[in-house]
Amino acid sequence: MKTKNLYIIFGVVILLVGAAAFIGGRMLNQKANPLGLGAPLGGDQFALSVKIIPAEELPKTAPEVTGPFVERKDNTIIVSSIPLDTGQGGVVIESNAGGEETDGPSTSSNKMPNGPKVEVVVTSETTIYRETTEPPAGQNETIQQTVAEGTLDDLNSDSMIRVWGRKSGDRIIADVLLYSRPMVFKR
Repeated sequence: MKTKNLYIIFGVVILLVGAAAFIGGRMLNQKANPLGLGAPLGGDQFALSVKIIPAEELPKTAPEVTGPFVERKDNTIIVSSIPLDTGQGGVVIESNAGGEETDGPSTSSNKMPNGPKVEVVVTSETTIYRETTEPPAGQNETIQQTVAEGTLDDLNSDSMIRVWGRKSGDRIIADVLLYSRPMVFKR
């Protein structure tokens, strides 16, 4: 009887030591919190899942090009294209809806891969929108995207561009252009 109880005690101790080693290892590597949920420990990182319902003003088709703004030459802009994963039913759009300036460095350039540069021609027929969607109040939300009339003069190095239009050789003639700025979350 004593031997059976001793085996049970050793089994429980081994399980507890194994679990403690596993959780301790994950915490030391800061790859995830102890239970593997949410954001990594340490730093200023956090997890956020937001589904954005596209604005009614925007075309229902996928944009011809999406990517960060590179430069502008009169009515022609250069966009560094990136692949766009629209998921199901919504598109995640980055925005700084309030337009407030941030003290920290820009992170838009180190988040996305640089793709081929695409020339986008903006004509007098092009409709230009700026992103006005307010950042979500909490996590795991669904919000409605909002846009307002915009101008090419508002583009800067932090702008993210989406263009709907038609290809003409190596260029895209823009029918609709949407620009946004990275969302800023404050704790």
